[in-house]
Amino acid sequence: MMKLWTVALALFLLSPGGWAQGSLRLKACGKGPCPPRRSTGLATLPAHQHLILQFRTHPGPVIRAELTGRGIRILGYVPDSGLMVSSSQTADLRGLDVTWAGPLAAADKISPALADSSASAYLVVFHADVAMDDARVLVGAYGFDIIDNPDLLPGQLVVTGSDIAGLAASDDVAYIMPASTDLVAGNPVLGCAGALTDAGPIADYVEVGTGWPQDPGGGVSLQYFFESVTPKLDESTVRSEIERAFSEWEKYANIRLSPGSQADAVRTITLLFASGDHGDGYPFTPGVLAHTFYPAPPDVDLFTVALHEAGHALGLGHTSQPGAVMYPYYHFATGLTDDDIAGIQALYGSAGVQPVTPPVTPPVTPPVTPPVTPPVTPPVTPPVPPVTPPVTPPATPPVTDTTPPSLSITSPGATIVSTSSASLPISGTASDNVGVTAVKWSTSNGDAGTVSGTSTWSAVVPLLVGNTVITVRAYDAAGNSGWRAITAVRH
Repeated sequence: MMKLWTVALALFLLSPGGWAQGSLRLKACGKGPCPPRRSTGLATLPAHQHLILQFRTHPGPVIRAELTGRGIRILGYVPDSGLMVSSSQTADLRGLDVTWAGPLAAADKISPALADSSASAYLVVFHADVAMDDARVLVGAYGFDIIDNPDLLPGQLVVTGSDIAGLAASDDVAYIMPASTDLVAGNPVLGCAGALTDAGPIADYVEVGTGWPQDPGGGVSLQYFFESVTPKLDESTVRSEIERAFSEWEKYANIRLSPGSQADAVRTITLLFASGDHGDGYPFTPGVLAHTFYPAPPDVDLFTVALHEAGHALGLGHTSQPGAVMYPYYHFATGLTDDDIAGIQALYGSAGVQPVTPPVTPPVTPPVTPPVTPPVTPPVTPPVPPVTPPVTPPATPPVTDTTPPSLSITSPGATIVSTSSASLPISGTASDNVGVTAVKWSTSNGDAGTVSGTSTWSAVVPLLVGNTVITVRAYDAAGNSGWRAITAVRH
């Protein structure tokens, strides 16, 4: 858990019909549901084996309570109607309306992104009940070396090696995807715990389901409500950055988001800032900055965090593409990638698609027969010459500058900096199509100031012990602004 702040975007799916039924959705099957899997007639769950149980309908609280009562541990939800489970002893499955039961195939556990990749370093995700000492022994047995990183999410290892197929065949392994450059380099990272449902977390091998139920004419209209905001950041900045993240998704998909009036309203995304155990059953643990309840990033750059978590709230799971916003580990983002855009458009279609309105058929009116009137001969009127109106030249609208300045932080060169000093020198450049009028800095500790210079600027920023977010903004004469942020960790 970050010392500065943590954020949870909690989403509640209150509209009827939100849970789909039928086929499983795994990333190995592509964007659609997997082909139906034939019933195996399995009556018992073998001990110490990870299996998917597919049900005829969504496994609600009654079914989940029955599983727990039979000694079966629920590890995650598999849309549209499955659960990943395990048991320390042989367990009875009879009478549970299970239509199919079976393990993940090795091919289900290998990210499709690896097919077109020359990667030799991988992020290996293990099932939640696997001890990490056992996981380390397992990857070593298949000839993999481990890249240690204390910031990894629970149940994950970064490894280098070649026998991916052999490792994927192991029952303890849940998924294997490309490792990002930060993970390969062993850099400090922050992870996202992923999308959550009432039936448990959605694992990385899952292609998240159908998202929010769509409006009758197409697309989806949602509201958002701020239940709380952190006192450690300016409230207007928090709201504007989160709203900017929502707008980024609206640019590319047929989604309409507007402010709501209450947290528990239908089709409403509720946002709150919290730390530790905050009442939703999923307390923040070390290294986890944010989480989202799926309809049902984590540097302290708020826009990047909100952009990633909003993707979960709109129905997306994690992607295996390291450069994408929806990758499970943070990297600074200024917008969506092609992978993110393809995912959200697969759920809701492209932006700008108008709702389909059924044609209106006017009522049939019987014809009215007018009375017969003798013709009237009009008087002869001499022609009137046409009047030519004066020509008025069109008014030229004033040119409005809407282009924000471009700003970069060149020193330090990283977005997260570790230091023991009470201050941090920073410098960079700024440019604008008309001209930069001012460059200012502010921190999450409440300090602020103006830098020296504009096109090439520098400043010395005071730090407190712990995490300090430094935001630098460049302004032009029209009031447009561009910004960049870094995080300093003072020991």
